[in-house]
Amino acid sequence: MFRSRVFMAVCCFGLTVCASSRPMGIMAANWVPPAKSTFPEQKVMIAWEAESAITGSMTFTLGKGGQRFVGPFLLIEKRVGHVVPQPFYDAWDSTSYGAWDVAGVNPWFEPGWGISVWVDRYDGRIVSTLQGNRGGSARCHFTLSNTSVGLPAGGSGECQVSDGGLLKASF
Repeated sequence: MFRSRVFMAVCCFGLTVCASSRPMGIMAANWVPPAKSTFPEQKVMIAWEAESAITGSMTFTLGKGGQRFVGPFLLIEKRVGHVVPQPFYDAWDSTSYGAWDVAGVNPWFEPGWGISVWVDRYDGRIVSTLQGNRGGSARCHFTLSNTSVGLPAGGSGECQVSDGGLLKASF
């Protein structure tokens, strides 16, 4: 009986930790080193961790014992729309909706007061600039397969390294 309670407690704790963790994953990339390099082409794993629905961090290391790159990523907005739904409410008779008043003021129909909403629209592009621990840098761009799911849905892209190398990723 004691073992089953301990097992249940450990399972509940594990589920809680997993449910509250941030999304993270790995992208497989093919690294083509610059022409002057002695390194051969090789597979590189780009690790990412989301901080929000549109931001996070990425990291990868080039070559055995090579330079490690770390930096933030951002999901690009295609456009930000400013929507004004006030005309939909103006057609209503304000006297018949008195229950919606706030402290005696009807915010829906006050003269000169309008409702507006900002609507973000994303087109599935992600950009990232990473700094290397040996002075190099890399700039990356990716296109997501499904914008609403984000990086876990997969996509493709590439990273250009300051020394001339190139990573091509498909995830």
